[in-house]
Amino acid sequence: MKIKPFMQKTYFRTFLLLTTVLCCAMIPFVYFLSAEFSKYAMLEVRSNSQNEVNNLASKAEMVLDNLKAYGLSMYADQNIQNWFFNTSKDPLIDHSVLVAQSNFMSTEPLIQRSYLINLKHGLVVDSKTGIVRFDSFTDQSILKRVQSFRPQYLRFFSHSPDGSDCLALILPATPGKPSDFYLVLLIDKPTLSKLLFGHTIASDQDIRILDEQGSVLLGASNPALNEQLFQAGQQQGSDFQIQLPHQKWFVHTAKLTTEKWSVYYSTEYRTLTNHISSYRHKLIAHTAILLCIVSVLFFWSSRRSLRSITFLSEKLKKKAAFANQASAAKPDIEWINESIDMLLHNVDQLHTSMRNQSELVRTEFLAQWILHGTPGTKSYEYIQSRTKLAGCKILLLAVLRIESYTGFCGRYDFPSRKLMKYAIRNISEEIIGAGSYAAEGLDMGGDHLILVIGGHEPDESRLLSLLEEVHNQLVRILNVDTTAAVSNAYDFGANFRNIYDHICELTMLRFLNGEKRIFLESNYEEFMAGYPSASEALETADIIQAVRRGHPETAVVLLRQQMKHIQELPYRDCKLNLTYFTYDLLKNFKKSSTLHEIGSIHQLLERYSTLPEFQAWLEGIITTLASGNETPKSSNRKEEIVLEIKEYVDNHLQDAQLSIDQIADNFSFSVSYIRQLFKEIMNLSLSDYILQERIGRVKEKLVSSPLSVLEIAHQCGFISKGHFFSAFKKFTSLTPKQYREVHGESVNPR
Repeated sequence: MKIKPFMQKTYFRTFLLLTTVLCCAMIPFVYFLSAEFSKYAMLEVRSNSQNEVNNLASKAEMVLDNLKAYGLSMYADQNIQNWFFNTSKDPLIDHSVLVAQSNFMSTEPLIQRSYLINLKHGLVVDSKTGIVRFDSFTDQSILKRVQSFRPQYLRFFSHSPDGSDCLALILPATPGKPSDFYLVLLIDKPTLSKLLFGHTIASDQDIRILDEQGSVLLGASNPALNEQLFQAGQQQGSDFQIQLPHQKWFVHTAKLTTEKWSVYYSTEYRTLTNHISSYRHKLIAHTAILLCIVSVLFFWSSRRSLRSITFLSEKLKKKAAFANQASAAKPDIEWINESIDMLLHNVDQLHTSMRNQSELVRTEFLAQWILHGTPGTKSYEYIQSRTKLAGCKILLLAVLRIESYTGFCGRYDFPSRKLMKYAIRNISEEIIGAGSYAAEGLDMGGDHLILVIGGHEPDESRLLSLLEEVHNQLVRILNVDTTAAVSNAYDFGANFRNIYDHICELTMLRFLNGEKRIFLESNYEEFMAGYPSASEALETADIIQAVRRGHPETAVVLLRQQMKHIQELPYRDCKLNLTYFTYDLLKNFKKSSTLHEIGSIHQLLERYSTLPEFQAWLEGIITTLASGNETPKSSNRKEEIVLEIKEYVDNHLQDAQLSIDQIADNFSFSVSYIRQLFKEIMNLSLSDYILQERIGRVKEKLVSSPLSVLEIAHQCGFISKGHFFSAFKKFTSLTPKQYREVHGESVNPR
């Protein structure tokens, strides 16, 4: 079998992929594991070595201290005391001291030899030769040390009598000052080494004890090694390494505080690494065996599981006609993938088309219902059969207004704002739908969304709780603050256009005191109950009209005339008039960033102690609004406003009351500026654009809907029959009936 065709088989490619992934994962892991084990083993060995040398140091100090104590206890023997203080040569006393010395020697195997030296009489009791005079004493070096007083008598030192290697200890009868009586103990070094270091020391270990000058006291004698150990120990502390010509040693040290000696515990590096390397090699070998076994299992499993894909691919290749050799050489999985991708693409296109069409139909019928006030026959049938409101007995209308909408527009561009509103709608529908209600959301353009809420029985507390949850989740998830207002319960026959306008105005009540709550229709009744009578209230209509026309001087003059009317009123009535005047101002210019910064009218009034101060503030606000200081200067922002205007127009084409004044009111700009801006960006007047879009909507419905021409005209916002026919004739050169006859057969009705 050729390798290249074999490589195209799915099960073999899968086997290679899995094996490669396994090797890429296992090999670094094994090396990492062995490296970590090496570090851990070295740390453990070095830790054990340090513990060992510390134990050796403690053991040596204990043994040497015991020897000192044992030697001092010999002075307590009465026979030894009698001999020291005997003035006459009494054989019995001499015999007794020899017996006492022999008894002490027999109980301590470390003591090789001992001397009792009497400087006063010039005699020495040698445990080996008996009682001798100084001139006959064989160990004259010890005698010289004793005769010359030294404060460090209780210190061990190396001594070699008769060629033997011992440790000597001189114990005066009166430590710290010259004495006539001394005890000398000679300690057998080999026996002491076996006691401290053990009977056998491995060839890869070296244990020795050096004094403060670096001389060997116990252990092997190697001058070159001794010098390196001593120098390194003085400079590097208790843990270091030394390098010999053919060896490397790890060394751990510990101090004997009473003797000022140092214990050096050395381990050859090669010994430590040999065991670690052996473990690493075994680990790698076992891993290789495991990889081979798993690879065989992968091959068997892949061939068993994926062989059917190869058969399917071979059938597809037999059915397909190859355009070239490269197409025939594709791996078999690609044939299946391409077929599935094509199928999924077609399904996705179909789903997107159906979803978009369904969303457009839903939006159109809901918008017709809200803007016309009552649902038509088609809208009612659609709502009762295709929306979540089907079967509901009562309906409520809620409005969610986005607070600080100017800042919201500054944070997000136009497409992002549409997505954010779409998210707000989905979150609201999900939360309300999770309760005992159903909800259908609708973006009408601008700073608010509509929620048509359906249910079976009114439950005000439950609905307020759900709307409060909507507000909290929008703040938490989207960081969008909203004000909600909801209507009373109505049936399908209510005029929802009036309800919509009324509830929109309800959301503005938050401005009065800054309260963050859900507003009800009863709140508006309370608000209107405190509104000044027509004879007492400030006339705001002329002022607002002057602001919209861009006449700041006229607006200020009118404001000053109105302010004269309330100067003589009591404080409470004066504050009430100012409250509602400012409320009307905000309601008409709700998108102004200047007014959005106010927060609460009550907090605003408390900031000003006199009426002239508040009047000056009002004049500044009115001047700013009327002079167009907030008019956007950047081309990007202008284009975004035009996009929002187009969206608003598209959402309100069914509204017969749609006008440029209404659009200007929604965007808080003057009518002249809206006209100028749209003309500048679109090179088309706004009124012509509205008419053009309405005609385009009519053309769509003529070829896709069985409705009559007049019904279609009504749905698209035409009130006058004559105006509709003349406008349609102007744009198409055909009557609506002729247009349907010409184009109706090319498009299937919805």
